[in-house]
Amino acid sequence: MTDLSALANNGIGSLWVKPHDRARSVDFGMTARDRVARELRHRVLLGSLKAGDRLDLDALAEEFGTSRTPIREATLELANDNLVKLAPRSGITVLGITASDLLDNFEIMADLAGMAAGWAAIRATAEDVDRIRTRCDAVVSASETGSDVALANFEFHRSVNQASHSSRVMALIAQTARLFPERFSDVVPDQVPCSLREHAELVDAIIDRDRARAQHLMVNHFQDAAVRLRGHLHVEDDPLIPAQ
Repeated sequence: MTDLSALANNGIGSLWVKPHDRARSVDFGMTARDRVARELRHRVLLGSLKAGDRLDLDALAEEFGTSRTPIREATLELANDNLVKLAPRSGITVLGITASDLLDNFEIMADLAGMAAGWAAIRATAEDVDRIRTRCDAVVSASETGSDVALANFEFHRSVNQASHSSRVMALIAQTARLFPERFSDVVPDQVPCSLREHAELVDAIIDRDRARAQHLMVNHFQDAAVRLRGHLHVEDDPLIPAQ
């Protein structure tokens, strides 16, 4: 089984989870529970909290400068995501996430995002299309100027999802994205130039109102990203992950 802990210091991240600046001391609009849950989820997904590790509520409360209640609530949230296990006498144990789980999530996200892109092609308003174009250009600009590509990429994908005008599919995408680590392009740098080309093709499909093509392009966008991640994870010999 591939060990994701090797990625802990590589800044692996997601194309689909909104990045955040860890230098900020205050996350406006977020509760203490939300901030703790986000940070603990990040640590589990990056492997700095490994499967089998135990979480100490008191130590975490001291670290985050809060009471035990937000910590306990945050761990319940992670338990619902199957990232930790809560037991009456054994406490809180990290379950972690395997490479096969991570790549499975790419497949799930590919189908959901593909559906959203297909609907965007037939439902997007003129304002939606302008926003998608602007966000697409912003990713290109960020890649050329050294700005935050991950954030620009998040905004682009969100604009496509919103243009689907389907609250249901957006909710499912948000739920699936919870198990994606942040800043995917940091650990797979070749993702950026590929994304720029794929984004441009997707925008053209949406402008042309070509639902089938938009859906196909978005599905391939995620599946190709999974192939690149697979190479960086060195999972070719993992029996739980089928060969591409």
